[in-house]
Amino acid sequence: MIRRKEKKKEGLVPADYWGPSWMNPMAVMRDMDRLFDDFRAEWENAFMYPRAVPGDIVRQPLVDLADTGKEFVVKAEMPGVSKEDLNIEVSENSIEISAESKEETKEEKKGYIRRERRYASFFRSIPLPEDVLPDKADAQLKEGVLTVTLPKATVPEKKTKKLPVK
Repeated sequence: MIRRKEKKKEGLVPADYWGPSWMNPMAVMRDMDRLFDDFRAEWENAFMYPRAVPGDIVRQPLVDLADTGKEFVVKAEMPGVSKEDLNIEVSENSIEISAESKEETKEEKKGYIRRERRYASFFRSIPLPEDVLPDKADAQLKEGVLTVTLPKATVPEKKTKKLPVK
């Protein structure tokens, strides 16, 4: 509780006791709280996923990219995706993997009908550190893991030359 400076008048301090609102320490503290709350809210919203129905979110599959020397091997986790639902596009310097899978189940028994729908969408674009030969690329899907083999366009040869010291 804030008391008045004058001992004759006791009680709580009125709102205009400190003068204009910009000089009021309590108003300044409220303004600072509001500023920090706005900053925190904007900061949190910048890193949150857009609010949408979970089925509408495009997922990025987990991907490993390995360089074996003569080729790149890309392994992507694609659970529940069939070969027919996959779309792989390879260019000289990147690979794009996308898939859409839809599943609908229907169960009818006496007294009820149960229907379930599932939709999953995957997309991943991976830039490659070196050029590859798109025509010779190979893809295999086994047990939910997609393996794409991308042969390099040119295998760099290590050339060395011994220089005489003069």
